[in-house]
Amino acid sequence: PDQATEPIVTLALRLNVPFAIVPCCVMPSLFPNRLQRRYNNDPVRSYSAFCQYLLDMASDEEEFEVGYLPFVGRNKVIYSGMI
Repeated sequence: PDQATEPIVTLALRLNVPFAIVPCCVMPSLFPNRLQRRYNNDPVRSYSAFCQYLLDMASDEEEFEVGYLPFVGRNKVIYSGMI
């Protein structure tokens, strides 16, 4: 499950270290405070909204990168450019 996905990004940003995550489950009932900044602060309830939420965590100095792993399913990788 993805309970640790957001804290991984938060800690990596705080420590200024590289990270790579493969988001999977949105879990909106566990994280009702996740709001979409770009869409009127609507709750994050879909996979695409969760991925955008994570991408929006990037600092002004750095954008995160997106890649894809070579298998079928949730294969999107979000990572810091420092890797």
